[in-house]
Amino acid sequence: MDVRQLQLFIAVAEEGSIHGGARRMMVAQPAMSKALRALERQLQTQLVQRSPRGIELTTAGEALLGQAYEIVRSLERTVDIVQQAGHGQKTLTVGLISGAASASELTSDIIRGFQRLCPNVTVTVRELDFADQFTVVADGHVDVALVRTPCGDDRVSATPLFAEPLVLALRSDHKLATASTVSPEEILDETMLGMVDAPRSWTSFWHLNDLRSCAPRTGQSVRTLAELQFALMGSSDMVMPMTLTAWRMSAHHSDLRALRIEDAPQSTAAVTFHRNEDREHVLAFVEHARETSQLFLEKVPEAVSPA
Repeated sequence: MDVRQLQLFIAVAEEGSIHGGARRMMVAQPAMSKALRALERQLQTQLVQRSPRGIELTTAGEALLGQAYEIVRSLERTVDIVQQAGHGQKTLTVGLISGAASASELTSDIIRGFQRLCPNVTVTVRELDFADQFTVVADGHVDVALVRTPCGDDRVSATPLFAEPLVLALRSDHKLATASTVSPEEILDETMLGMVDAPRSWTSFWHLNDLRSCAPRTGQSVRTLAELQFALMGSSDMVMPMTLTAWRMSAHHSDLRALRIEDAPQSTAAVTFHRNEDREHVLAFVEHARETSQLFLEKVPEAVSPA
C-alpha cells in the first residue's frame, strides 16, 4: 500500500463513484478500478460496495478513509517541513471564501498584519468556492482559511472572529423589492439559489432551514459570491440571504437591492485550520486573526463579538 493508492481511494470515497474519483485524479476509469481492487487485495477486505447512487464505503472502507486522511496529510506536511528547512523560509497559504470580503474590512488587516509580525513566512492567498472551502483545509491544500460557519467538516477546527447581520439580496423588480425589511416568514416560500456541492449544514444555514417546516424551493446553483450576484441579476424570481459585508463589499449593484432580514440568525466569520495542526506559524496566524478581530471590530459595520 502506497500514498498514491490512498489518494485515489480518498478521491473515490469523496466523489461517491469510481468515475468521479478518476476524473478528479485525472486517471482513466479502468486504472482507478484496478488500483482499488489492488488495494482491497492487499488489505484482504472489501472497501467499497456498489449502490444505486454509485459506491458506498464498507465499515472497513470507513476505517481506512480516516487513516488515509491522516497519512496523506502527514506526508504532505513532511514534504513541506523539509522543503522549508532546505530553503530557510516558511510558507502559509490562506484560503478566502469571498476575496477581500471574507473577513470584511479586517481581511487585509489580518493578512498584512501577520506578514509584518512574521516576515520570515511567505504568505500566498487562494480563492475558495462554496464547495471546497473546508475540504481544502482538511486535505492540507491550504493552511488556514477565512470563511463563514458552520464548518461542515469534522477534520477542521474553526476560531470565530465576529458575527454580523444577514440581508436578503434580490433584483430591483422583484415583488418584495419595495420593502425596507422582511421577516423570515415572508421569504421562506421564495425561490433561493442552490449551492453546488457545498456542505449540507452550510447550505442549510443560508437557506434558513432551521426556520422551515419543509425543504426550500431552489433554482439556479452557484459556486461563488460572484456567480451568486450574476444569478440574481438574471432573474426577478429568486432571492438569497447573504451577509451585510458580502452586499456592501462585493454584491452591491444598481440592478439589485438588499433588505434587512429581521430576527434572522447572524453569520459568523471564522478562521479555520486542521484539527491536528501543530505548526507554530499556522497557529500564530489563527491567534493573530482572533486578536485583530477583537482590537479592530469597530471597522466592521454592525459586527459583534461571536457568541
